[in-house]
Amino acid sequence: DTVEVVDVGDEAAQFVRNVIAQDSDKTARQLYGDVRVVSIIPGVTHRELDARYVPPAAFTWTGGVPRTALNDGFPILVACEASLEELNRRVIKSGKDPISMSRFRPNIVIRGTRPFEEDTWKSILIRDGKGGKGTVLHIVKGCPRCKQSCTDQLTGERSTEPLETMTTFRALGTSKDDVYFAQNAVPHGNGGVVSVGDDVIVLERGEPVWDKDIVQAE
Repeated sequence: DTVEVVDVGDEAAQFVRNVIAQDSDKTARQLYGDVRVVSIIPGVTHRELDARYVPPAAFTWTGGVPRTALNDGFPILVACEASLEELNRRVIKSGKDPISMSRFRPNIVIRGTRPFEEDTWKSILIRDGKGGKGTVLHIVKGCPRCKQSCTDQLTGERSTEPLETMTTFRALGTSKDDVYFAQNAVPHGNGGVVSVGDDVIVLERGEPVWDKDIVQAE
């Protein structure tokens, strides 16, 4: 997508530069040492989601396609602990160390499910135990995983996992190289507040949705 952005200032840029300055890779320091941080311009720049995957219930009341900012394809990524546990069971069986959930960088992590049960979710309600209105999320499609998931988010070290193991049981898209973990989601309306410890209720289930195109993100 081509979008108009605005520089958010020197303080944010300097923070990122300080992190890059600690990189042991001299080439990386040279390439990214003058990085700037930008933001989409609220009310000016509009970036619509891919309407092929957005359910009718998630469209605006005027029939418009929901919008997002500078995240990847969709605004929210939902993952389940049971799915990571199943993945790690297979990783450990192959003689390797387990990986952490941070590899997949989800916004919301849910416990108490069956492994990869989230593949069949179509909408979920997240609310506190006090019976409030809560927030509805529309689950739109599985998330294809790129090589970024093979990078330890704390150390920067890279390996062949989890992609190597996921090719054995999560190659579910158009290509055998497209492997999936976690689900992309869109909030209903203006969304709401989600807190740690909230209850999750599955409102609707259906067939899993994967990418219609070959993705193979690097």
